[in-house]
Amino acid sequence: MSEIVIMILFLLSAVLIAAGCHAFIKRYFLASFMAATGVVAGMQIASYIELGYLDPFWLISSVTGFFMASILALIVGLPFKIKRKVKDEDS
Repeated sequence: MSEIVIMILFLLSAVLIAAGCHAFIKRYFLASFMAATGVVAGMQIASYIELGYLDPFWLISSVTGFFMASILALIVGLPFKIKRKVKDEDS
């Protein structure tokens, strides 16, 4: 697979996992942390399945992936946070 396809799949999976975590977990930062952890674990497992062995630089890619997935999860979670805050104010 080309690197562009892999990056698009990473972003798509990160957005979907973050949206799912924010939909079911009400605490904003916990949902973002769980989403980032899930994305990194999923990507490492997918990499292991594709290569057949653990990448020698798995630790570096995990930290980098966690940083990117965390930022994305925080951005995806903003509409959920705003929706919950407005719903609480209306009640």
